[in-house]
Amino acid sequence: MPKRLKVIILSDQFRGSYHILGNLYERCLSGGREVIHLPSPQTKEERKALDCRGAIVLHNTLGEGFVPITGCHNVAMPLHEWSEYPHEWIGYLNEFDEIWASTDHIREVLVRGGLKATPFLLPPSLDQENFVPKDDWKIEGKPSFLFVGEPHFRKGNHLLIHGYLKAFPNPDQAHLTIKTSPGCPWDSPRKDITVIKEGWERERLLSEYRRHDCFVSASLGEGLGLPVAEAIMSGLPVCANFWGGHTSLLQENNFVRIEHEEMLQPYSSDPKFYAEGQKCAFSSPDEVKKALLQFLALTPEQKERVTVSAREHLSKRYGSPQAKVKILNRISEIEKANDS
Repeated sequence: MPKRLKVIILSDQFRGSYHILGNLYERCLSGGREVIHLPSPQTKEERKALDCRGAIVLHNTLGEGFVPITGCHNVAMPLHEWSEYPHEWIGYLNEFDEIWASTDHIREVLVRGGLKATPFLLPPSLDQENFVPKDDWKIEGKPSFLFVGEPHFRKGNHLLIHGYLKAFPNPDQAHLTIKTSPGCPWDSPRKDITVIKEGWERERLLSEYRRHDCFVSASLGEGLGLPVAEAIMSGLPVCANFWGGHTSLLQENNFVRIEHEEMLQPYSSDPKFYAEGQKCAFSSPDEVKKALLQFLALTPEQKERVTVSAREHLSKRYGSPQAKVKILNRISEIEKANDS
């Protein structure tokens, strides 16, 4: 029997979604083997200080953070939202032993960008946490919409807010909650839009979903779209576009589609993040409005069917034990190759 190797997960723990994904991979791998989850090293000195000899190391970072460590089996786990991957970043990934992708979108972007090896499609199980799903889809009082995400332009908060205001010109008609991070620089434009700028424990965040009637995202691009998956697991109907990572999480007829236009993505917070020809999915406020009103036209029975269908679809690829078994099988293959 091949020797079981230690697995080390190096995550950008200062990036919220990366930290969560690292934790999910850790849960998939735990049980009978040594698994260590650490912050990604930021300097050469920090990398040298790591004891990774003979281990399998999962690098959960981005861009220049992808630096393989000598003496171990290096696995890169890139996330990327746009349609093109920066050329220089592909060069970093080509130095790794193998690549794991969490969605078809990421895998296709990497292959199109010139990655030498075909990535393995090995997402973590997304149903491992304590979800308490909704069991009643009747709207009591004003309809309540929820979005969870950073205050970055990519998340489309500006599009969501203006679409919501168009759908509900009277502030007494509905309520929108945006759960974002403490560094959010902007405020609510109206009393029926609550912007929560707080850092919450994971349990509190997951319990928030079922308090609302619908999860809505006007994001311009998602590599995975973790909050959409969390909404699905919480039994919440979803309004979102069908582009990028969403195409792996969702399926026609199990969500309310916000129509979008695929267009060039002209902005970048850092020049290194940019690649010529990058595209995004732009949903205008008018399309957001249409989707919100379309959701309101659904009966409770239709909402239940949509959420059940969405959860069943998500579980086929991102549920336990399917996703966990695929990851463990790949780890076993690496161990066998190391033992031969």
